[in-house]
Amino acid sequence: MQWWGSGWHPAKRPAIWLTTGALIILSSLFVAWWNADRLPPLFPPQLESLDRQAWTHGAEAFSLERYTAFHQDITDLRTQWRREQSRWWPTADTQTLQTTYQRLLHEGTDLLEASKHQKSTRHQQLTTALESERRQVNRLRALIGIFDVRRNLRALSVTEGLLNQAASRFKQDRDDQARILLLQARESLLPVESQAMAQMKRYGAASQLAKWNHWVASTLKWSSTTGGTAMIVLKASGQLVLYQHGKPLRRFPIELGFSGLQEKIQEGDGATPEGQFRILQKKEAGATKFHKALLLNYPTSEHRRRFQEAKVRGVVAAHRAIGGLIEIHGQQPNGNNTTNGCIALDNADMDVVFYLAKEGTPVTVVGALQSDNWIVKALHDITEHTRHRIALPAESGSVRHP
Repeated sequence: MQWWGSGWHPAKRPAIWLTTGALIILSSLFVAWWNADRLPPLFPPQLESLDRQAWTHGAEAFSLERYTAFHQDITDLRTQWRREQSRWWPTADTQTLQTTYQRLLHEGTDLLEASKHQKSTRHQQLTTALESERRQVNRLRALIGIFDVRRNLRALSVTEGLLNQAASRFKQDRDDQARILLLQARESLLPVESQAMAQMKRYGAASQLAKWNHWVASTLKWSSTTGGTAMIVLKASGQLVLYQHGKPLRRFPIELGFSGLQEKIQEGDGATPEGQFRILQKKEAGATKFHKALLLNYPTSEHRRRFQEAKVRGVVAAHRAIGGLIEIHGQQPNGNNTTNGCIALDNADMDVVFYLAKEGTPVTVVGALQSDNWIVKALHDITEHTRHRIALPAESGSVRHP
């Protein structure tokens, strides 16, 4: 047989084999490429969403190192992901990237939940502190009209305004701003607290209580010995007690000056003076602008001595007067029984007291007789608040967005 007449040449065999082999190899490579483990064409958004949510809930503030590492891992993974997508042939790192992706999903979920919990706890701490300061303001507000807090009324109003603004920021989920306002409110409240505590503390002082008890004891001893009528005014409990033969006869509710519970220092301070007095004059209707009145011998020589000492110490200005015209009186014609430092009764009660009183009748005015009076309890609450104020959590301070 002859090959050359058929068109088939032995020299062409290697080329055919090479071509066939190349086609087989290319087909295998195509199949391998087609079936290779591939990453999604775009970086999945779940991780970046977790990153934003964690940041929004304060992860950077609460767990700085953990969040920083998590955020950096996402950045690195995104870079590798894009590099892998730019290659024609997938590398062996595809599975590693997918494993890293799943790990970061779990880690981000845990970080987000931890941040939510910490943010909620922080919010609750701030809210509790806000309510605690509101209660302190209410305690101090309750002293208006009985202690001298007039100089600090503006500070109280400013504090209330700051607390209201803080509450508004809480509702807007702006805890950092609320925290700043809360700190400003506390600072505004400090002078009010200091002044109130300074005025209230003598109601629990052993030496002061002993002095008041001594005054009352000597007055009741006189009443018991003479059988005469005596009056004891208890400022803290708001009572005037009538005694005869050293025994209590009647009790009447009273009103005091606008700073009645304060120790009287000078004219115009609104305080009701304390001490052992006597009735100088009985004023019938028409002799006074009140229903009836009993004028006391204030200031006594002891009050004048203390007043001069206060001027020397600089507690009282040189131009100020000691004041006077302290009375036990009834209501004004319009029914008002407010007073600037006197002791006021309803008209019916004033009629009884006026009838039993005489010129020279002893009237002893004290703050309190027992250390468990309500002022001491109120002072304890105010003082405990200042000593154990709720600690505020640290400012989150995060301003960067991932």
